[in-house]
Amino acid sequence: MIAANISISTQAMIKMQTKPGDFAKILLALLVALALCGCQTCKTPLEPQICYEPPLQLIETLPTSFPVLTTPDYRYDWAKELLMGNVFAHEQDYYRAITCYKRALILLPKKEEQRRQQIEYDIVLSYYLGKKYLDTINTFEASSLVQASSAFPAYRELLIMLYDAYKQVGSESAEAKACQILNLLQTLEPETAAQEQLSQAVIEADFTYMYSQESLPLANMLLGYETQAKSVQKARTLNALLPGAGYLYVGQKQAALTSFIINGLFIAAAYHFFSHKNIAAGAIVSSLEFGWYFGGINGAGLAATEYNERLYECAAKDFLINQKLFPVLLFQHAF
Repeated sequence: MIAANISISTQAMIKMQTKPGDFAKILLALLVALALCGCQTCKTPLEPQICYEPPLQLIETLPTSFPVLTTPDYRYDWAKELLMGNVFAHEQDYYRAITCYKRALILLPKKEEQRRQQIEYDIVLSYYLGKKYLDTINTFEASSLVQASSAFPAYRELLIMLYDAYKQVGSESAEAKACQILNLLQTLEPETAAQEQLSQAVIEADFTYMYSQESLPLANMLLGYETQAKSVQKARTLNALLPGAGYLYVGQKQAALTSFIINGLFIAAAYHFFSHKNIAAGAIVSSLEFGWYFGGINGAGLAATEYNERLYECAAKDFLINQKLFPVLLFQHAF
């Protein structure tokens, strides 16, 4: 069917006896018209990937919320396993830490309810710091910690990590649970809840929420980002006017040169065929050029979006570290 349509179109062109110069003008007009159609204003949301590894000394220096193990405790195997788990956790060797904590749970007598909750909490915290967010949630929901109240020694830190873990998972049910956790945190510590909300807004690039906040450091971060960010619309428009110019605008010189050469070769080939009245070959090459041309326009827009995402990630990470807004930086206690 496609071959038949091309054949019919080719025959129609031959019958029209179009002059090469006239056809070149028609081709140029089509390119401009299609370029304008392909460059409609498009607001592309950012999807930054902001990761943070807390320094080793941070976890080491945070005190525990639970009673410290005493010399008599070390007579028991569960206490030895708990001690080894804490050592591995402070070294950020969370796999071995979790293994020790689980052995401690097996060996722990049933009457040691406070220690059981402590060890369960240590397992949840290890999964969280190891960025195993689904394991964090599953372990918490299968533990006795679901019954924990504000009397639990590490209740504040538990709420902070759970809110972040549910947000990281991002499913509909997880979002609903994150909202419940945030409500609990707002009741317990409104200031910490506000910090968590702002932290998540920055991590998710929620500009609507960020612009609603009255914070000079945040305003400076946003101003710095906006000053250096590239316009997706401008990148697409530049590439429409001159293939490769959009890539050059976002600093991708190699991609700009490649785009310019490929488009130039296709246009030259199409002109050559049309000037020698080889309409069929000219039409085929022109259709291929359309693909490269519009692909370049969209590609330049994507390149600008990617540039903005990397720029935002750097600015946002510095802001979150300087303002101590990463969830782990809100911790007052650890293992």
